[in-house]
Amino acid sequence: MDNPHRTAAALKLDGYVRHYRGMAVVRFTMALGLSVIVGIVAGAPYALSFGLLHFALYGVLFWAVEVAARDPDQELALRRLTIRTGLITFLISLQACAMALEVRDGATTMVVRLETGLLIIGVLMFTALQVHMSRLGYAAAIAPSIVSMIWIALNGDTGMASSHFAIAVCLFVAAVVAASWRQQATDRTLANVRLALEEKNAALTALVAEAEAARAQAEAASRAKSDFLAMTSHEIRTPLNAVLGLAEALNRSRLPARQKDMARGVVDAGALLKRLLDSMLDIGRIEAGKTTLNVAPFDLRQAVETVVRVWTPRASEHGVTLLADLEGLPAPCGLIADGGKVEQVLINLVSNALKFSPRGGKVIIRVSARGGAVAGVGLAVTIEVIDQGPGVTVEDRERIFQVFEQTDAGRALGGAGLGLAICAGNLALMGGDIEVVDAPGGGAIFQASFEAPACMLSGDEAAVVEAEGLDVERPLRVLAAEDNAGNRHVLQALLGPLAISLTLVEDGAQALEALAAGPFDMVLMDANMPVMDGLTALRAIRASGSTIPVWMLTANVYEEDVSRYRAAGADGVVRKPIALEELFAALSEAAARVDAPVEAEAA
Repeated sequence: MDNPHRTAAALKLDGYVRHYRGMAVVRFTMALGLSVIVGIVAGAPYALSFGLLHFALYGVLFWAVEVAARDPDQELALRRLTIRTGLITFLISLQACAMALEVRDGATTMVVRLETGLLIIGVLMFTALQVHMSRLGYAAAIAPSIVSMIWIALNGDTGMASSHFAIAVCLFVAAVVAASWRQQATDRTLANVRLALEEKNAALTALVAEAEAARAQAEAASRAKSDFLAMTSHEIRTPLNAVLGLAEALNRSRLPARQKDMARGVVDAGALLKRLLDSMLDIGRIEAGKTTLNVAPFDLRQAVETVVRVWTPRASEHGVTLLADLEGLPAPCGLIADGGKVEQVLINLVSNALKFSPRGGKVIIRVSARGGAVAGVGLAVTIEVIDQGPGVTVEDRERIFQVFEQTDAGRALGGAGLGLAICAGNLALMGGDIEVVDAPGGGAIFQASFEAPACMLSGDEAAVVEAEGLDVERPLRVLAAEDNAGNRHVLQALLGPLAISLTLVEDGAQALEALAAGPFDMVLMDANMPVMDGLTALRAIRASGSTIPVWMLTANVYEEDVSRYRAAGADGVVRKPIALEELFAALSEAAARVDAPVEAEAA
């Protein structure tokens, strides 16, 4: 149906209009047949006058139907059509019976009288078995035929006892009325069933339309969220790259022990912030079920200690003491799991606990691991964050782990309702679980649990990352296209001490000019630059037939972005903020490609 919100009156009117339109040919054929019969029985003059009036009455009937179909007030149109069809049908039946009685009264033979009687019976049967819009309309349609037959029975010349004939006529009329009344009841029941089905269909159509609109709205919201997250990722990563890069360069330089410890703290905090940003941007993928685990060996004990060290100043600002209980955790505690997601669970739970704990209170992080500390054997890890806040009611304990859901207290403190949902999503992805229970003496205990295989660690997790294969006598010639001055400074600080000849340009067009002017061993290409962006420059490099290694150095690291870089011919991607292991791996691979032709010639 075109309009899913049509009323019951509109649906009923539509059904009757379709019925009358569908019966048009039958009704006009009936009028033509009656006219022919009148012509045979009574002659052409009777047939002409009868036919003109009969066709005119049918014309008025269908005019009334079309007027009702076009009336904008469909409830009023239904009432009017009910009255008009009953009246017009009554006139059609009355005209046919009046004509038959007139012909019969003027007939001189018994044959004509019988024919006119049969004609009245035909009119009765035809009108009685039609679909009528109301019981009154049905009664009006058959009344002329019934009255005419009773009149014939009481005043006719049949050659039989009039009382017997009258009884037979009455029985016949009663049988026709009974059968047609039952038919009318069946028709009304079917009409009501059809009406109910159409109403349900209209309701379902409306629900489908609403669901489609909701789906479109949800898709638009999802696209807007993805665009916002992509923009946020890029805008935050750019300054964070400068902070981390310069801190890392400072940390790698010769510094007194105190300054080196401070630089190491900046690097640790910045790295923590970077991992937090990476995980925060996964909320959309968590909701869509598309996020994946980045499984690698890491030291759980070291991760907890780093979180405590970084968050202790923040706890002091709140007047809260942050403590760690790691007695149930071996040192070191190597796990093969997604360390970033575990770390994010810790951060979110600690942040949540500090927010709710009163000044002078304390927050305890208790972590334990049960199972054999043998490589490959599964460890059951339990992380408990205990606060002294107001606690969580039983009614809220399931709800707070859903996206944008929080308690009234959390809403009052300005929470976004994402932290605990991210925790729940991360743990579910790792096959774990999270719950909240009451803490002894007041407050809440957030308990996160998961299992992961144990692993042996190298014992020197803080070893300095270095690029391999670089030759001081033959420095690696690197062209870097980067429009941000701070990021160019970072590249100079990180690569300056190495056996690298670094050339810096500010956009893709300058990169193409530099490649045309002199030889290079590899290119580091930013994605978003003025004049010519990195992807366009990369395509131009590959279109020229060059096979020089090109690594995208970018903050745009969504899966779809990486796929576009790879499709355009990038050898790899180094994410911003720059991870030294990624950058040095790219440099080492480029150095290996430079050495390969020399080794081939020597062979």
